[in-house]
Amino acid sequence: MSKEPRVEYLAGAGGDGYGFFPVITCSIVTSQGKKRVRWVLYHPREQYRGKEEALAAADARIALVFEDHQDIFNAPDLFASHLKARGFTDLKSYVTAKSFDEDRRSALGAAYRPADGDEAAAFDPDLHARIMAIVDRQLAEDRPEETRRTFERLLGLGQSPEQAKRLIGYCVAHELVQETVLGKPFDDATYTANLKTLPDVPPPPPILGFAVRPRR
Repeated sequence: MSKEPRVEYLAGAGGDGYGFFPVITCSIVTSQGKKRVRWVLYHPREQYRGKEEALAAADARIALVFEDHQDIFNAPDLFASHLKARGFTDLKSYVTAKSFDEDRRSALGAAYRPADGDEAAAFDPDLHARIMAIVDRQLAEDRPEETRRTFERLLGLGQSPEQAKRLIGYCVAHELVQETVLGKPFDDATYTANLKTLPDVPPPPPILGFAVRPRR
């Protein structure tokens, strides 16, 4: 006797280099045991410092929908609509990490790109604007002095003023991630050393690409 297809909702954590956000995946498991992803949703404005916090938040959101709508389990599209009403949106581009602790560079491989440029600005314009404001303030106050020296050196290498600022902004973001996500203080010495390596950017701190916890 063949088994009926079943629905799985999986709580996950996604990392974008700045923090972690809740991810929920709906999969349909066929009678032959094959799994097909129906949708993946995430909450882009609900950021956490750690992946376990984001994972727990996603699990809590699934439980909350079940509490409010006990008969919704086998209606995945309706389930998704309730999540979207709570701020979730479609996650259309992602890479599934091989393990819970895999870092972003390893997970993305040849597709890895540092978080600067037009894509970073489009992904989170508010965060991008705040980082660019930090760079502008450092240039205006000439503090630290290495920021100005790096900016002028990058211009001499043929970078546009905007791209030079974005490269410097990547170094700012790198230290902010260490501070806000990993709990380490902003390291001025590391920041200065990273500026000196530009246009080669420093590798990102270890983050989670994607992790899941099933709920059937």
